[in-house]
Amino acid sequence: MKLSKKKLEDLTSIIRRRDEAFKSVGLLELRKTHQLNEAYSVEVEYDTFKKEMTEKYGKDVQVDMQTGEIVGATNDLKKV
Repeated sequence: MKLSKKKLEDLTSIIRRRDEAFKSVGLLELRKTHQLNEAYSVEVEYDTFKKEMTEKYGKDVQVDMQTGEIVGATNDLKKV
């Protein structure tokens, strides 16, 4: 007993589309992993910068992101 030519073509098409879908999901997971690693690296960089600012200006330091003005510093700003 054999599948008809049409059924064999249908099965081949389904398997090919399934394999393509699995491949796409795998690529998405790779991209996701890359983005997560990048986000983690940026977070580590931010934490390091924040620690440096805290050590230099005190724990309540804030920076105006528009002007760069340092506010809330508890340490002497003359060291800048």
